[in-house]
Amino acid sequence: MLIWNRLKELAASQGEKLAVVRGGTGLTYAQFAERAEGVAQAWLRRGLRPGDRIALHLRNGNEMAACYYACFAAGFVAVPINNRLTPEEIAYVLEHSGAVAYVSQPELRIQTSLPSWEFDAGDGVGNGSGDGLAAHGISAPNAGDPGMLLYTSGTTARPKGVTHTQRTLAGNASYMDAWGLTRDDHTLLFTSMAHASGSIMMLISPLFLGGTVTIVPVFEAATVLDTWERSGATFFMALPTLVRALLIEQRARPRRIESGRVVICGGDNVPVTLQQEYAALFGHPLVEGFGMTEGLPAVANRPGANRPGSMGRPMGDLEVRIVDGELWMRGSAITTGYWREAPLEDGWLKTGDLVEADADGYLWFRGRKKEIIVRGGSNISPQEVEETLYRHAAVAEAGVIGEPNEYWGEVVVAYVALRKGHSASAEELVAFARRHLAEYKCPERVLFLPGLPMGITGKVQRRALKELRAEAAMTR
Repeated sequence: MLIWNRLKELAASQGEKLAVVRGGTGLTYAQFAERAEGVAQAWLRRGLRPGDRIALHLRNGNEMAACYYACFAAGFVAVPINNRLTPEEIAYVLEHSGAVAYVSQPELRIQTSLPSWEFDAGDGVGNGSGDGLAAHGISAPNAGDPGMLLYTSGTTARPKGVTHTQRTLAGNASYMDAWGLTRDDHTLLFTSMAHASGSIMMLISPLFLGGTVTIVPVFEAATVLDTWERSGATFFMALPTLVRALLIEQRARPRRIESGRVVICGGDNVPVTLQQEYAALFGHPLVEGFGMTEGLPAVANRPGANRPGSMGRPMGDLEVRIVDGELWMRGSAITTGYWREAPLEDGWLKTGDLVEADADGYLWFRGRKKEIIVRGGSNISPQEVEETLYRHAAVAEAGVIGEPNEYWGEVVVAYVALRKGHSASAEELVAFARRHLAEYKCPERVLFLPGLPMGITGKVQRRALKELRAEAAMTR
């Protein structure tokens, strides 16, 4: 069943149940469906048509949720904008996606030549035509139509648009159903709704199953715990860095939290000690899961079937292959491919992650085939950072690697060789990067060499730089 059809079904069958809550404002399923349909009609009156890409630059909240479902209702394609991106990075997403409109909130708004407007809180409140979307000549989207483009860093210099269709979005919800999420669960959403975890896993999937979602606008450990205590939430997903912050805050100022049932943790390595500390403090399990923007949660441990240290077992109808150690995935929740690129070959997503499977089908992470840096669950392309550094007049060669970090998992380290006759300090280059890149992508430190190790094709050898960094760490 399509996402929008499912919401309309639930609005009819459990219309008085709370669907989304943010602060003191809650919308029942009936109200939320009305709000989303009203937003869709307002956009249609502005001249937008099914298939149009609409950039959504908003903070976590009921507004972002309504915009997503307006897209699903009318066949628009949602293009969420990461709030941490610079205007330059946002401009690339707008251009690459072919967005025809830009919807924002005042504090986030950037200058763009696209038709743009601030989200109108009145959209969807008594401003519909009374005849629904059919009055605008809109029929239900096809299952294979794109519903969302999520931009994520890969091995290329620029982020790639991961295409999720109406079918794959529903497929992700079916995976959460198979995992054990139910209509009786109350989800606490505090990861970014511009990311796959916050949008697909923590909003769309719970609503598809008929649950309630309480939204926290921005992650702050004290606010999350206070909201959790008030809401009675039973479930959430978090990155290891966020879980550590919650542990620190709960120990410092304990809340009475008794509603939790289970938590999925992923996006980076989840140490067994972290799982043990969490369970001891909160009284319910934290299990490791694995997913990507291309499809999540694809693999996970389950309540009552948790093998600490493993990534878990495949969810739902997910098929897996291990080819030369690399994990390949195919299933109803997996992306159809990347925007403006050829579709996946025979539906198989080559993850670039190296794994092993045990006799019971649990997968164990063994490293990354790709050179992506994962800082706090966010993917960073080394090439993107390098190309930014190359724009500085003093930089002749640049090589970027990830360095292990106890808190973030990995941090960005840049090696630089300067042009003859030029000078630049590490602080200057970091400041330069911050003018062009989101803060999380910028180097934590810049190290200088007379020349960087090169391969026979003239490319900087990042593996050699990693070895150099490791040797330096051993001598400290």
